[in-house]
Amino acid sequence: MKQIIFLLLLFCVVFSGKLLADSSSPESGKTLKTGRVLVRVVDVCNHKGDLGIALFNARKGFPGKVEYAFAKGGMSAEGETHVYVFENIPYGIYAVSVMHDENRKGKLETNFLGIPKNGVGASNNPKFRFGPPSFEDASFPLDCSEVEVDVHLKYL
Repeated sequence: MKQIIFLLLLFCVVFSGKLLADSSSPESGKTLKTGRVLVRVVDVCNHKGDLGIALFNARKGFPGKVEYAFAKGGMSAEGETHVYVFENIPYGIYAVSVMHDENRKGKLETNFLGIPKNGVGASNNPKFRFGPPSFEDASFPLDCSEVEVDVHLKYL
């Protein structure tokens, strides 16, 4: 009788451990919820160059150090409509920064005071007061299948 109880307990422990391991593994069929971030860039002053777009999921590097961006992309500044879509982005808190690279140098150019020569913008269109906007001022939640973000460029 003791052997049967021992075997039953052992079976329960092993089987419950297997269930717990399966429920937290990627193979368990549970998928991470993802969505799209549709970025619409408006107030582009001319159709020269490119628009660089960076999607950040943390304050580190925001808005100008794109090497810290969660995702980045870009498009030509030609045309009347400027829309970029980030696909399969995990739900979370994000902020977008955009730079109009008119001369295609691939970097933000500033004057001797550090003020951008390029057009710049961020999600939520925060005011630029004595420096770049904070991640908190520009952040938004991605908690559904698609979020649309309008970024108005400012030429300072």
